[in-house]
Amino acid sequence: MPRSATQNDQIRAVTRAKLLDAALLLFARQGYRDTTVKAIAAKAGVATGLLYSHFEGKAGLLRALFEQSMADVRLSFALAEAAPGDNRIAALVRGSVRIVSDHVDFWRLGYAARTQPAVIATLGPALAQWTEQIIGTLRGYLADAGSADPELDAWALFAQIDGMCQHYALTPNDYPVDAVAERVIARWTTT
Repeated sequence: MPRSATQNDQIRAVTRAKLLDAALLLFARQGYRDTTVKAIAAKAGVATGLLYSHFEGKAGLLRALFEQSMADVRLSFALAEAAPGDNRIAALVRGSVRIVSDHVDFWRLGYAARTQPAVIATLGPALAQWTEQIIGTLRGYLADAGSADPELDAWALFAQIDGMCQHYALTPNDYPVDAVAERVIARWTTT
């Protein structure tokens, strides 16, 4: 009996997820530059040709992983936007911690991969645009909170949130993430 369209879609989604998981793991462990499409397909347990029916090669996989991380970042900002204006920073910090906690393995590997020169070069303008969007949103939050220098403060707050999340993702059992989050919140919500 032939599979239904729904069954085919489910199989396609499972294969796509396997490929993304394999790519992220190999990018983090071997480096993006040294990871081959063949190795990704083998790790995912699929034929190399099947990878190309889901992604435009290794760069397509990297872009999809980047979009997956951006979905988490967008969710953290959606949580902030849902909070009253004077609580947006607190909601953003707490939401960021929750999201990284919910996807800690993804973020651990993502942090390991994202600073590689080949990853930065491949993502290029998308990475710069993403950073500018984050800084722009933070600048607005901080201006609303009365910051004397919202531009510089946006960069500092971004570094604190990102650093906190990275340390937590790398050592989730040892890092006092909730206490650090509350310290970051206190720093940026005290007038």
